[in-house]
Order: sequence, then structure tokens, then C-alpha cells
Amino acid sequence: MAPFQRDENRSFRAAFVLLSLAFAAVTVWAIADETWVRRPWKHWQEAYAQLKPGHAAPGTVAQLVVPELGVVDRCVTCHAAIDDPKILAKNLPSVLRAHPQRITLLQQHPLLRFGCTPCHRGQGLALTAGTAHGEDDPHWLEPMQRGRYVQAACLGCHPDEETLAGAPDLSRGRRLFRELGCGGCHATGSPLPEPKRGPSLRHVAAKLQPGYLLAWIRDPQARRAAHTMPQFWPDAGKDPKVAAQRDRETMAIAAYLLASSEPLAAAVAAPPTDPARSESGHKLFDHLGCRGCHALGGAGRDELQIREEKPGAVDANAAWDSFGGAEDAAEPATATAAPPAIDFAPPLGELGARVRPGFVFAWLQDPTQYWPAATMPTPRVSPQEAHDLESWLATAATTPVPPAPPQLLGAIDARLAQAGKKLIAQYGCFGCHDVPGFEQEGRPGPDLTDYGTKDPRDMLFGATPPPREQRTWARFTEQKLRSPRAQAAENVHLLMPQWQLSDEDVLGLSVYLRGLRASPPPPAYVVQPPRAAQRRLAERVVADRGCRQCHKLDDKPGAIARYYVDAHLAPPQLDGAGARLQPQWLYGYLLDPGPLRPWLDVRMPRFRLTEAEAEAVTAWLAERSEKPASLRPLALHPITPERAKTGAGLFERLKCVTCHRLQRGDGVETAQLAPDLGLARQRLDPAWVRKFLEDPGKILPGTRMPQFFPDGQTPAPDVLGGDVAAQMDLLVDYLMNLGLLPVEPADGKAP
Repeated sequence: MAPFQRDENRSFRAAFVLLSLAFAAVTVWAIADETWVRRPWKHWQEAYAQLKPGHAAPGTVAQLVVPELGVVDRCVTCHAAIDDPKILAKNLPSVLRAHPQRITLLQQHPLLRFGCTPCHRGQGLALTAGTAHGEDDPHWLEPMQRGRYVQAACLGCHPDEETLAGAPDLSRGRRLFRELGCGGCHATGSPLPEPKRGPSLRHVAAKLQPGYLLAWIRDPQARRAAHTMPQFWPDAGKDPKVAAQRDRETMAIAAYLLASSEPLAAAVAAPPTDPARSESGHKLFDHLGCRGCHALGGAGRDELQIREEKPGAVDANAAWDSFGGAEDAAEPATATAAPPAIDFAPPLGELGARVRPGFVFAWLQDPTQYWPAATMPTPRVSPQEAHDLESWLATAATTPVPPAPPQLLGAIDARLAQAGKKLIAQYGCFGCHDVPGFEQEGRPGPDLTDYGTKDPRDMLFGATPPPREQRTWARFTEQKLRSPRAQAAENVHLLMPQWQLSDEDVLGLSVYLRGLRASPPPPAYVVQPPRAAQRRLAERVVADRGCRQCHKLDDKPGAIARYYVDAHLAPPQLDGAGARLQPQWLYGYLLDPGPLRPWLDVRMPRFRLTEAEAEAVTAWLAERSEKPASLRPLALHPITPERAKTGAGLFERLKCVTCHRLQRGDGVETAQLAPDLGLARQRLDPAWVRKFLEDPGKILPGTRMPQFFPDGQTPAPDVLGGDVAAQMDLLVDYLMNLGLLPVEPADGKAP
């Protein structure tokens, strides 16, 4: 055999041996991989089969395919019991249990329509827990969302529901994002406009004393701890260099704001304060209900109690002492536990040390002339009352006016003001405030529309970053919210200010931000409940206007209720108002409120709602009472003259006008201790009146309305054969036709 043939045979034998060894190695690896490495999914299927008698372990990969969402999920290969209502035992491993919120969530999100990863994220094609859940590499773009972060996925399909059942952290974060004014600096892709949350600074020189303006910019939390204004120099108390920078920059910012401020004509025309009118202003402050939103502050000046007239008065239910004086402050409070502090609006105890003369006078008569977007209602005061209130608030302060440096008095140096303008642009103050000279500026912060999918590798963890496995999206975001400047590095100067956020606030905001994605689900998956946008508008109106400060809502008393010994004298509750009131009447009342309960000292202010806002609140209250929110007047049943005469007799017999006001057509006015029944036809829902007559205390807790038909008994057994139900129906018909009936002569027998 030739030499070259022997060499060729040897080369083929060597290749065959190498290929055989490679094939054997691959076979051994495949058997080991299938038996030990990838065995867990089969193990879980076998374990599930043992829990289900007669159910054979399939031994195959199961998967869910949802083409509309581009989803191929194999999660159910291991989680075979996820939709099995019989597998709920808590002692089982989580992979063998049914979904913990199967009825609440899973039934509303069927597996065949949604799959698993659209809500939980993770790698749906993987068959090992480490890969599927992102445990092998936390930097995968879609790591599995754990714990409360799962709620973030809800935002994609529920973009218009600010309060979402089953997602409290997402709801909290979305609300905080709005209330803190984050949308003034950051876009999120939301079609709803984000109004500037901070007050206008266009007329700031007419409002604030220069020294107070400077002190506020330097440290707003020191002046009002719960305020949403952040701190732009959070390390000034620890670093002398930062303190010097703060002093220099705040001086320049204040100089620009004062130099660019426009005059406020109404404040210029205000009469000088008169100490002689102070006491009148003090009483008016208490009687207007200002304390529902504003605390006075200062020792002995932050609480107040309304007291009944001493026994022996002519009308102990209608006459009330002037309250808020030294005698009231000395009396012990009746509450057993101190209610939370009132801090919805700025405290007014030191107002005289903050604002310039004339501002309160102008503000009370029309807040929009200073700030067009002001949520402060118009309290419906006369010019004299506005003057009295300002006279008292000007003298109520116990601290002096903060001194102003010479640079802020008189003519402002142009170079200092120009430096301030550059700093306002740098810090983005115009994102929250209307600042002269920045009308055309956009949002100063980065766009957050797709922040939830941001790669952690693109995030700056600071000069000394943590180990790679700890550089996660959640860690960066939570740290950024807690201490925005902590992630600064060389040549990287961060400008985001410092808020005072609790751990729950940080988590809520993080969950909301995690849900921000530029690519929404297909339209068929986006939930658009009927009136969703209207409901969201109503919730914003109720929150921003402080309705809960005066009215009981969600079974929580209004903040102002602490000042009343008798709840009957506090503003009426809104729980059940949708069932109690006719929608068209409530709609009109919200647009133009007027006197309704003459025994109340508190006045319902005018909130300057738009028609859309009034309609939204009306529909929201009706929806809470499970009642249609049509603004069309209710169809009322006419009453025959004979039936009206019987109803008038029963009405008189029950002595309704002993308490209720009733403006009669002959000019005679009855008592004023309960609502005007002359408005019942336009104001009250007949179905609610019928239920109210059955058991007033159950329908309206705290009411003084007596129970006329206890235990099915009637005080008028000779009317309609003593039929209680028929008598109540008669009273409803009679009340709903008041104003349409002829008025009989004032003979003391019929109204």
C-alpha cells in the first residue's frame, strides 16, 4: 500500500474517533441536561398530577399563544395549577398553587386572552425558573416583576383610571405624580394636560414680603413642613460650600422675581387695614369655614370649638355664640383622640408676616385675578368683609416680618436679576410656576414616556456604583426619588430637587414609573370604562378643591367637623348625596351655590367650576350611589286636589314646619332649623325621600329628623286607614308638588 494511502486511512480513522467522541459527549450532555438540569418542569407536572387523582402527568411543554400581544408563554408548563380553584393550600409550594387573586384578577384577565408575561413580565419562552424569572441575570430587559411592582403592568391597559381597584400602589404613585407637580417637568405621554401645580409668580411682589420670599426659596420645608415645594439645596445644612451657593443663588432668583413682577391693581386699590375691624374679621373667619382648609398656627390659636347657647336661650338650636375667643380655647375638647393636623392650604396664623398689605383684600374677592388657575374658591364676601378679614389677619401674626437684604429693596440690580433668570431656567422653576419671561418654555425635565423600559446599563449610579448585580432599575429609581443628587459623579451635575417622601410614597411613585411604556397594548385591550375620563376629572376636582375638608366623604368626617360639638351644624355629608339630590339641581348648585341651610354659619363658597367639571362631579356622586346621572329633570307624579288636601293635613299634623323652612307664596316664612321644603320638588329625589321617611337615622346618620313611623306605627291612624306605606307615599307626593299647589289663606292650618 502506498504511503499516502496509509496516511489517508489514519486521517479518516482519527476523524471518525473524534466525531464519535463528540457524539457520545453530546448524547451524555443531552441525557444529563434533560434528566437533571431541565427536569424541574417535569417534576412540577408530576407533583401536580399527584394532587389531581386520575390526572396523568402530561410530560410535555405547555404554552399559551396570544398573537394580539405577541406573547408565547410557557409559564403554565410549571404553573399547571394556576387556574385551578381546588389547589389553594398554603402549605404547597407557590408553583403548585392557584393564582392568589384568582377571582379578583385572573377571572377578569383570562389566560387564553392575556397569557402571563403581559402582567408579570419575565421571559415567557424559558423553562427554568432562573431564566424565566430573570434570576440568572437581573439585567434582562424584561425581568419578572415581583411583589407590589406587579401592579405597574396595570397602567398599560388602564391609562385613564387614577384610582384602580386592586392596584393601591399604582394608584398612590399616579396621584402623587400629579399632586407633586412632576408633570410640570416631565412628559409621560398622557393626553391630559398637566396644569402648573405651583402658584403664579407673575404678581409676586404684590403678594409676598421680599424677606419672606427669600426665606421661602431657601428652605420651604422650614416654613411649611408638609408643602410640596421641594428643596433645591438639600445639603446646605451640612456643606458650607452648598450653603454659600444657596445664599448666592436664592438672592438672584428672588431679585428676578421681584424685578419682573407685574402690579396687581386690586391690591393697590385696597384700603389700609383697620385694627378696629379686627374682631369683626376674626368672627367672620370662623363663620366662613376657613378653618376647614387653613390652620391658624401658633400656641393656642390652632383649635376652636363651637358651643351651644347657654340653657335658657330663646332658641337653643338656632342661636350660637361667637366662637374662637379666649373662652373657647380654654374649654377642653370633646374628642377622645386628636384628629390629624389641618394642612390642606397654607396656615394663616402668621399671614401678616408673609404678605404685603392689600393682597388679602384682593385675593378674597377674586383669587383668579392673581392666579387664573387658583383652586381657592371665591368665599362670597363683600368688600367690607374682605377688609375686615385682612385687618384681623394682619394683626394676628406674632412673629415679625422677615428682614429683607438691601439688594431686594428699591431698584433691583439688573445684573443680579439676569443671573436669577438664568438660574430659574437652569432649575426649571417655570415647570411648576407661571414666571414672567418663561411663557414659551417647554418641560425642563427628561421625557418619561418610556421610562419603565429603560435599561439599567444606561442609568448613572453615581461616582461609586454598587456591584453589577445590584444595579437594577428598581434600585436606581428608588434611590433617585429618595435622594436625587446622590447619583452625581464627576462632570455630572444633577438638578432634580429633594422632596420629603415616605417609603410608601417612594414605592408608589416607582411602581407608577415602572408602568410607563411608549408602546401601549392593542386598542382592544385598553380598558375605557364608561365615563372614565369624566370620573377622573371629578376625582381631581374633589381632591384639588378640598371637598373632604368640609364634607363627610367615604365615611370620613370633614376636617372642619372637629370644631363642632353638634354634627348637625357642620357642612352636610356627601356620602349618599348622589341618591339624595336630583342631578340637575346639584349641577346648577355646584355652578352657583347659594344659601340653603339658614342655621349654618358656614358658607358654601363658589368654586368657579366649568360646566364640564360640575357635570363630572354630579355624575361621580350619582355613580357612587348607583344611580343614573342624567341631567334631565325627574318626571314627577301630579297630585289631585283631594289628595293634596289630605297630604296638607298630614303635613300639618306632623308639624313639619316647626323645624323646616318653607317659603310660602303668601309671604309667610316658617322655621329655619332644617332645609327649605319649598325646594324639595327641584332638589330631592322622591325615591330617597321615601326611604328617608322610613328610617331617617339609618339613611342620614346624625340627622335631627325624628322617626314618625317607628316599627310601622303611625301618629295618624285615621288617615288613609292607618296604612303607613300609603301615608309615606302621600307625603312624598305632597312634597314633590309643593310650589305647584294653590296657596291657601294663612289661617294657621295649612302652609
